[in-house]
Amino acid sequence: MPGSVMFVRDNVNHKNKVLEVDGSNQLSVKDAIAQSSLSNIDSACANISSDQATATNQSTGNMSLTNIESSVANLTSDPSTATLQTAANLSLSNIDTALAGTITVSSAAPARTSGSLASAASKTAGDLSASVDGNSHRKCAIFGSCSDNSGSVKVHISHDNVNFFEDNMAQYYANFSNGHIAGHFDINARYFKVEFMDTATYTLEYAMCD
Repeated sequence: MPGSVMFVRDNVNHKNKVLEVDGSNQLSVKDAIAQSSLSNIDSACANISSDQATATNQSTGNMSLTNIESSVANLTSDPSTATLQTAANLSLSNIDTALAGTITVSSAAPARTSGSLASAASKTAGDLSASVDGNSHRKCAIFGSCSDNSGSVKVHISHDNVNFFEDNMAQYYANFSNGHIAGHFDINARYFKVEFMDTATYTLEYAMCD
């Protein structure tokens, strides 16, 4: 058997046959499936140019680029001021409507009320001043002087202007060097008055604010 001859097995007739090529030494392919695959590959490759990145038949890529170009065409050179930003414009309009009339800014100073609790008045320890209605205010300061430099005053509070109770956290003592008295408290009960804790001469004012 010559060394240049190759045999193949015929699985139908169960015989050995010589494997032959054509005049160009090419094997003739008879397999229909193989021929179909080769035909599809050949057809697909036919539309690819030498530069695949710019092939005109890349239809999917071309479509995407067209959509992007169309979207970009609606933007101005400054996208932050584009007139077609309708969603953003609508949101700003809704915010503006919601805020309309809800914010009030006033530069007016808080309302204040002041008066006298004692004016150079001689007081006996335990005396009470007239009551004061603090309903329209939130804070109060009392200030003045006492002839007894160790004297003090104490705040009493009430919700009905009848039953008063001592506020032991609001007792203010005179400055020993000059007899000046000053203190402040929150008006949590509507009414208050002051108890003069020592027998002395008192001058005492109050001032309330919002």
